[in-house]
Amino acid sequence: MSKILKYNLFFKAAIVAAVVLIAKFFADRYGFSQISINTLTSSFFAGVFFTISILFTTAMSDFKEAEKIPGEMAVLLKALRNDAKLACAVGNNCSESENVVTHVEGLLKSILDNFRSNSWHKTYLDKEFEKINRDITALSVKNVGVTVLAKMRENITNVDRLSHRIDYIGYTEDIPGAYIVSDIALGAVFLIFVFSKNEWGLGGLVLFGAITFVLSAIIFLIHDMDNPFEYGRDTMADVDLTILFRLETVWEGENGAGTCAPAVPASAG
Repeated sequence: MSKILKYNLFFKAAIVAAVVLIAKFFADRYGFSQISINTLTSSFFAGVFFTISILFTTAMSDFKEAEKIPGEMAVLLKALRNDAKLACAVGNNCSESENVVTHVEGLLKSILDNFRSNSWHKTYLDKEFEKINRDITALSVKNVGVTVLAKMRENITNVDRLSHRIDYIGYTEDIPGAYIVSDIALGAVFLIFVFSKNEWGLGGLVLFGAITFVLSAIIFLIHDMDNPFEYGRDTMADVDLTILFRLETVWEGENGAGTCAPAVPASAG
């Protein structure tokens, strides 16, 4: 079954091409093919192809950026958690440091819950960010080094920035009218193929089928890449979130052993 899903895009595009060719066959047979392929139709085709190429370039750019986000987010969360442990090790701040560790783990859980539900509730994440910011303020009262606190603040800010990018790339419709226009234009191209005069015989049918297959495959791919964070769905272009789920598993395994250790006093002289 997984091998079939791997070629899901191929099968969808092949079905569209087959439908167009079957419709073309009956249009030719019953004399409905009256449209001539001339300069006007060629100009229309060029405009449609140009529009689709722009959408594909934009979708691919966002997808390539989205691919980097899980890894960057995992690194930032691990750094934030490790800095909290460092704050515990350099002084008597273990209770406040434990709060940071707990809330960072809660932030990761909230992020993964959003991915699992295929929605992005930024308000839930903001509550977790606020908890960590309060923890960092509590550590500053304990006279933790400014360098450690500044690094923690920078990391939590970067995680927040990445969460905004996920919200925009995956769950915000970027010029939705453009996708509708492209779908309508592509449908018009297929209708022209069906009702156009085939002056090239079998070669013309092969050409119509090949163009239909490629264009429909690109459109399917563009729509799928519009949200690259669709976890658990049989889609054709998804970002790999494994690194974040593995991080959650590792942290759950560490919780039984304790997350922070008190500072070890130096031995006397």
